[in-house]
Amino acid sequence: MISTETDAARRMVIPAELRHLERLAAWTDEFARSAKLADNVLFAIQLCIEEAVANVIMYSGAAEQHQEVVVELVRAGSDVLAIIEDGGRSFDPTTVPPRRKPTSIEDAPIGELGVHLMRSFASDMRYERRDGRNRLILRFGSVLAVGREAAR
Repeated sequence: MISTETDAARRMVIPAELRHLERLAAWTDEFARSAKLADNVLFAIQLCIEEAVANVIMYSGAAEQHQEVVVELVRAGSDVLAIIEDGGRSFDPTTVPPRRKPTSIEDAPIGELGVHLMRSFASDMRYERRDGRNRLILRFGSVLAVGREAAR
């Protein structure tokens, strides 16, 4: 596992294995604390990164090919960008149709909420395929902590 840091950006490279998600969450928490992000923004970033990376590991073929997943967190003014990159099969989550609202509990599908959660918690989601790699860019807006949270 490789981690590089500056004041405005952090980068972590992990093997495509689910057991590394816990370390990724702790690393994200450290970034949020140093950047003085609000707790609700930290939650949104962690949730989206975990969903995206878990999907890469479980469905892209990256784990079977013993590949790595790269996660970057970049402070861009009052926004934070989370950039997830992998060499698995091409998959553009922005093309997944919006989740339909179930009419009853029996009609509600179980699982497959990852893309819906990312759309709900990130202020923007973009995808590109570059040099045989997937690159998902999630934007989280207005992230500065205020009041009590800023004093942490």
